[in-house]
Amino acid sequence: MTIFLLIISFIIDGVLLLGIFTLSTRIKKAEELELRQQEIASEIEGMFSSYLLEIKEENQRMTEWIERKPSFHTETSNEEHTGFSVAEKLSTKEGAGDSQPAGYTPPEPEEQPSGYTPSASSEILKMRNKGYSIDDIAKQLDKGKTEVELLLKFHQKNSN
Repeated sequence: MTIFLLIISFIIDGVLLLGIFTLSTRIKKAEELELRQQEIASEIEGMFSSYLLEIKEENQRMTEWIERKPSFHTETSNEEHTGFSVAEKLSTKEGAGDSQPAGYTPPEPEEQPSGYTPSASSEILKMRNKGYSIDDIAKQLDKGKTEVELLLKFHQKNSN
């Protein structure tokens, strides 16, 4: 009878040790998964912060560009001061003796300013459409590989 109890005790001890070992491996895997998720979260946060900085810089460049650009409203300001509209001025210039007013002629399109540079996102999308790899795009534009990947993922998500 004693031998039977010893055998049962050893079997129970073995099952308990196996259970403890299984639980410890699961805890280690859970800790590793948590660390991996924290790393991914910090990487995503870093990408977002760099993306936001890029957007802020682009907005500052655009603000400076707008401030340097001559005003489009010179015609309307003249109209306010003199009381004549642009159409009336054109009709008096072209047909002084004609009773019919001249038709509207649209303004000539302006050339792009010399300081204009396309955004990094548009450059990345152009290069991707031309068939460049992510590594090539990152090297040529001096951007991070993950930043380029993130931008392309955002574009794919928005286009779907």
